[in-house]
Amino acid sequence: MSAMPNTMKLGMALAFLGAIGAFVSMAMAWSGFVESAPIVGLDMLAAMVFFAVAGCFSTYSPVKAPTVVVLSALSIAFSVIAAIFNAMNPIVCIILVAFGIICMFCGNLPSTKDYIDANRLV
Repeated sequence: MSAMPNTMKLGMALAFLGAIGAFVSMAMAWSGFVESAPIVGLDMLAAMVFFAVAGCFSTYSPVKAPTVVVLSALSIAFSVIAAIFNAMNPIVCIILVAFGIICMFCGNLPSTKDYIDANRLV
């Protein structure tokens, strides 16, 4: 088994930071009333996808290499959708989109693809 590439570690760290940022945005969107639940749900969706991306960058990734890129693209899309519906602060959205782009870049590198394909257990 080869050593985990630093791009995998960077992708996992940024995905966890993205999930934490989406959770903070979720807390900021909650107004204390039931009417804010759909808005909070959009932020929760972004956080969930960022956590999925972080799991894809783990040592024994449960998915194939192209799935990491697709999930990173979904994290970007859901962050933008949350910002469009005013569920997320635009500054937070820009930061999360940047994290998603870097995760997509890291997931598309040959060293990351080779490591995921070689160490995947499923």
